[in-house]
Amino acid sequence: MFIKHANGSITPQETAELIAFLQQEDNEDLLPLPGEIDDIPAPTMDAAATARVFQQLSAVTSPVAPPARRRTLLRRVITVSAAAAAVAAAVVLLFHPDRQKPVLASVSTGYGSMKKVTLPDGTTVTLNANSMLQYDSTGWQPGSREVWINGQAFFDVAPDAAGKFMVHAGNKLTIQVLGTRFNVAARTKGIQVVLNSGKVKVGLPDNSNEHTLVLLPGEMAYYNSGDGQLSRQQADTLQLTSWKDNQKVFRDATLADIAAFIEEQFGAEVTFAAPQLSHLQFTGTTPANDLDVLLNILTKSLDIRIDKHNNQVMIMLAR
Repeated sequence: MFIKHANGSITPQETAELIAFLQQEDNEDLLPLPGEIDDIPAPTMDAAATARVFQQLSAVTSPVAPPARRRTLLRRVITVSAAAAAVAAAVVLLFHPDRQKPVLASVSTGYGSMKKVTLPDGTTVTLNANSMLQYDSTGWQPGSREVWINGQAFFDVAPDAAGKFMVHAGNKLTIQVLGTRFNVAARTKGIQVVLNSGKVKVGLPDNSNEHTLVLLPGEMAYYNSGDGQLSRQQADTLQLTSWKDNQKVFRDATLADIAAFIEEQFGAEVTFAAPQLSHLQFTGTTPANDLDVLLNILTKSLDIRIDKHNNQVMIMLAR
């Protein structure tokens, strides 16, 4: 039944019998020996089969207290063979029903605001405006540090978390931290990972090597939501991460680029009275979370007129 459970051919009745057998205290001598399992040809377990094993076990089991005798039994199960590895993993869950499911804690920011968060391992995360950070508040421990980010955040990862810290950006990219400080911007049009120091490995959810980039300081990984391509680029780290110090650095930015920033950062809609205005360029530094100051600087620097009413911003030619 071990092999039948692994390849998905076991019936619900046989599954129940297998679980009842494992829950008995005196059946250790009846477990198959490693050689006996190895002599039976078994298919390679894929992700779908593994998920099916866990689903079947979850459907027919209920929480029970794990006696010491069953731990000895469990060790025998784990050693039987690679063919039954998925079943052994499922049995681990069966005999540890008290293990809590992930409970995601959420921290979010509104338009025009920022927030600094300290994670349980000492890692600090600075959240930009219009962003959300989530992490497991119950299972945060060595080997299982994971966070999810939508929006923009700057991570300063605690040294003891190096190599054990994963960031999931916008459900499109996975970032493995190898000891670092880096910026993640997961927005609708694409995802941007900028490395300030250390090293990170950025990849698509399929985890294939051909879709993985290892970044060095001063580099950026960019995922284009339109075509699904992941590319490496050189990055101006000061320009792209200065927001965490409440500064926004613009270098030859067009008003169209600045309008996109205003919409993401402040939730305001920007329109142009004349199309050619969107091509005007601006270079300078402004506060990252003060829209009125930004608009005032643009007005004086580009000789334009800007009217703001509620969440509507109109950019016009100067009179």
